[in-house]
Amino acid sequence: MKIQGAEASVEIREDEVIKKRETKNYRHPELDERIRENRTREEVKNTRRARKYGVNAPEAEKKDEKIVFEKIEGETWKESEDLEAMKDFGANVAKMHHGDIIHGDLTTSNVIVKDGEASIIDFGLSTVSERIEDKAVDIHLLKQVLNSSHPDIADEAWKNFVEGYREYDESEKVLEQLEEVEKRGRYK
Repeated sequence: MKIQGAEASVEIREDEVIKKRETKNYRHPELDERIRENRTREEVKNTRRARKYGVNAPEAEKKDEKIVFEKIEGETWKESEDLEAMKDFGANVAKMHHGDIIHGDLTTSNVIVKDGEASIIDFGLSTVSERIEDKAVDIHLLKQVLNSSHPDIADEAWKNFVEGYREYDESEKVLEQLEEVEKRGRYK
Protein backbone atom coordinates (compact mmCIF):
# COMPACT_ATOMS: atom_id res chain seq x y z
CA MET A 1 0.00 0.00 0.00
CA LYS A 2 1.31 3.47 -0.91
CA ILE A 3 0.41 6.67 0.90
CA GLN A 4 1.27 10.10 -0.48
CA GLY A 5 1.85 12.80 2.10
CA ALA A 6 2.83 16.44 1.74
CA GLU A 7 6.52 15.75 2.41
CA ALA A 8 6.99 12.12 1.45
CA SER A 9 5.58 8.98 -0.05
CA VAL A 10 5.27 5.98 2.23
CA GLU A 11 5.07 2.41 1.02
CA ILE A 12 3.81 -0.10 3.58
CA ARG A 13 5.10 -3.58 2.84
CA GLU A 14 4.60 -6.88 4.63
CA ASP A 15 7.50 -6.44 7.05
CA GLU A 16 8.84 -2.91 6.45
CA VAL A 17 7.84 0.64 5.67
CA ILE A 18 9.74 2.67 3.06
CA LYS A 19 9.66 6.48 3.25
CA LYS A 20 11.01 8.74 0.53
CA ARG A 21 10.90 12.53 0.62
CA GLU A 22 9.60 13.94 -2.62
CA THR A 23 11.42 16.52 -4.76
CA LYS A 24 9.95 19.99 -4.44
CA ASN A 25 10.12 21.61 -7.89
CA TYR A 26 9.54 25.10 -6.47
CA ARG A 27 12.91 24.93 -4.68
CA HIS A 28 16.32 25.30 -6.26
CA PRO A 29 17.47 21.72 -7.03
CA GLU A 30 20.63 21.90 -4.90
CA LEU A 31 18.76 23.43 -1.96
CA ASP A 32 15.96 20.87 -2.32
CA GLU A 33 18.44 18.00 -2.28
CA ARG A 34 20.21 19.40 0.79
CA ILE A 35 16.91 19.91 2.67
CA ARG A 36 15.63 16.42 1.85
CA GLU A 37 18.97 14.80 2.77
CA ASN A 38 19.15 16.70 6.08
CA ARG A 39 15.55 15.90 7.06
CA THR A 40 16.01 12.23 6.18
CA ARG A 41 19.23 12.01 8.20
CA GLU A 42 17.66 13.82 11.19
CA GLU A 43 14.57 11.60 11.15
CA VAL A 44 16.69 8.44 11.28
CA LYS A 45 18.94 9.92 13.98
CA ASN A 46 16.03 11.03 16.19
CA THR A 47 14.11 7.77 15.73
CA ARG A 48 17.22 5.87 16.83
CA ARG A 49 17.80 8.29 19.70
CA ALA A 50 14.21 7.72 20.88
CA ARG A 51 14.76 3.96 20.85
CA LYS A 52 17.97 4.47 22.87
CA TYR A 53 15.86 6.15 25.58
CA GLY A 54 13.42 3.22 25.64
CA VAL A 55 10.69 4.70 23.44
CA ASN A 56 8.62 2.17 21.52
CA ALA A 57 9.55 3.32 18.01
CA PRO A 58 10.45 1.44 14.85
CA GLU A 59 14.00 0.57 13.92
CA ALA A 60 15.15 2.93 11.16
CA GLU A 61 17.90 2.74 8.57
CA LYS A 62 18.83 5.24 5.87
CA LYS A 63 19.32 3.64 2.47
CA ASP A 64 20.31 6.14 -0.22
CA GLU A 65 17.57 8.80 -0.11
CA LYS A 66 15.03 6.51 1.56
CA ILE A 67 14.35 5.39 5.11
CA VAL A 68 13.52 1.76 5.78
CA PHE A 69 11.53 1.31 8.97
CA GLU A 70 10.57 -1.80 10.85
CA LYS A 71 6.82 -2.26 10.36
CA ILE A 72 4.90 -1.78 13.61
CA GLU A 73 1.78 -3.95 13.78
CA GLY A 74 -1.47 -2.51 15.07
CA GLU A 75 -3.67 0.43 14.24
CA THR A 76 -3.37 4.13 14.81
CA TRP A 77 -4.78 5.50 18.04
CA LYS A 78 -7.05 7.62 15.84
CA GLU A 79 -8.62 4.39 14.59
CA SER A 80 -8.66 2.47 17.87
CA GLU A 81 -9.35 5.22 20.43
CA ASP A 82 -7.86 2.81 22.99
CA LEU A 83 -8.06 4.84 26.21
CA GLU A 84 -5.82 2.48 28.19
CA ALA A 85 -3.09 2.76 25.54
CA MET A 86 -2.96 6.52 26.18
CA LYS A 87 -1.15 5.80 29.45
CA ASP A 88 1.54 3.93 27.54
CA PHE A 89 1.64 6.71 24.94
CA GLY A 90 2.23 9.22 27.75
CA ALA A 91 4.96 7.03 29.23
CA ASN A 92 6.67 6.83 25.83
CA VAL A 93 6.51 10.60 25.37
CA ALA A 94 7.98 10.91 28.89
CA LYS A 95 10.96 8.81 27.79
CA MET A 96 11.25 10.79 24.57
CA HIS A 97 11.27 14.11 26.44
CA HIS A 98 13.77 12.73 28.94
CA GLY A 99 16.04 12.26 25.91
CA ASP A 100 15.28 15.88 24.87
CA ILE A 101 13.54 14.71 21.68
CA ILE A 102 10.73 16.94 20.47
CA HIS A 103 8.52 14.94 18.13
CA GLY A 104 7.00 17.95 16.41
CA ASP A 105 3.89 16.10 15.20
CA LEU A 106 2.35 14.28 18.18
CA THR A 107 -1.03 13.38 16.74
CA THR A 108 -3.31 10.40 17.17
CA SER A 109 -2.22 9.26 13.69
CA ASN A 110 1.43 9.02 14.73
CA VAL A 111 0.97 6.44 17.45
CA ILE A 112 0.35 2.77 16.67
CA VAL A 113 -1.54 0.75 19.28
CA LYS A 114 -1.65 -2.98 19.81
CA ASP A 115 -2.72 -4.85 22.95
CA GLY A 116 -2.69 -1.66 25.06
CA GLU A 117 0.85 -0.73 24.05
CA ALA A 118 1.74 2.37 22.07
CA SER A 119 4.54 2.91 19.55
CA ILE A 120 5.44 6.36 18.28
CA ILE A 121 6.09 6.74 14.56
CA ASP A 122 7.01 9.50 12.09
CA PHE A 123 9.85 11.53 13.56
CA GLY A 124 9.99 13.55 10.33
CA LEU A 125 9.53 16.90 12.12
CA SER A 126 11.53 15.98 15.22
CA THR A 127 14.25 18.08 16.79
CA VAL A 128 16.40 17.92 19.89
CA SER A 129 15.85 20.52 22.61
CA GLU A 130 16.24 20.76 26.37
CA ARG A 131 13.72 23.62 26.57
CA ILE A 132 10.62 23.03 28.71
CA GLU A 133 8.72 25.36 26.35
CA ASP A 134 9.42 23.08 23.38
CA LYS A 135 8.22 20.03 25.30
CA ALA A 136 5.04 21.87 26.33
CA VAL A 137 4.34 22.87 22.73
CA ASP A 138 4.97 19.25 21.69
CA ILE A 139 2.19 17.90 23.93
CA HIS A 140 -0.03 20.95 23.26
CA LEU A 141 -0.55 19.71 19.71
CA LEU A 142 -1.70 16.33 21.00
CA LYS A 143 -4.17 17.97 23.37
CA GLN A 144 -5.57 20.07 20.51
CA VAL A 145 -5.93 17.00 18.28
CA LEU A 146 -7.74 15.10 21.03
CA ASN A 147 -10.17 17.98 21.56
CA SER A 148 -10.88 18.51 17.88
CA SER A 149 -10.84 14.95 16.52
CA HIS A 150 -11.99 12.94 19.55
CA PRO A 151 -14.21 15.36 21.53
CA ASP A 152 -16.35 12.69 23.22
CA ILE A 153 -13.36 11.01 24.87
CA ALA A 154 -10.78 13.82 24.84
CA ASP A 155 -10.86 14.51 28.59
CA GLU A 156 -10.38 10.88 29.59
CA ALA A 157 -7.75 10.32 26.90
CA TRP A 158 -5.80 13.40 28.07
CA LYS A 159 -6.07 12.32 31.72
CA ASN A 160 -4.64 8.90 30.83
CA PHE A 161 -1.89 10.46 28.71
CA VAL A 162 -0.86 12.74 31.59
CA GLU A 163 -0.86 9.78 34.00
CA GLY A 164 1.73 8.05 31.82
CA TYR A 165 3.61 11.28 31.09
CA ARG A 166 4.19 11.89 34.80
CA GLU A 167 6.98 9.29 34.57
CA TYR A 168 9.08 12.14 33.18
CA ASP A 169 10.93 13.78 36.07
CA GLU A 170 10.26 17.27 34.72
CA SER A 171 6.63 16.60 33.78
CA GLU A 172 5.24 19.10 36.29
CA LYS A 173 7.34 21.90 34.78
CA VAL A 174 6.18 20.92 31.29
CA LEU A 175 2.51 20.74 32.35
CA GLU A 176 2.80 24.16 34.06
CA GLN A 177 4.35 25.59 30.90
CA LEU A 178 1.56 23.98 28.88
CA GLU A 179 -0.94 26.13 30.81
CA GLU A 180 1.05 29.21 29.74
CA VAL A 181 1.11 28.02 26.12
CA GLU A 182 -2.66 27.52 26.20
CA LYS A 183 -3.24 31.01 27.64
CA ARG A 184 -1.33 32.57 24.76
CA GLY A 185 -3.72 30.92 22.31
CA ARG A 186 -6.89 32.22 23.93
CA TYR A 187 -8.64 35.50 23.29
CA LYS A 188 -9.91 37.42 26.28
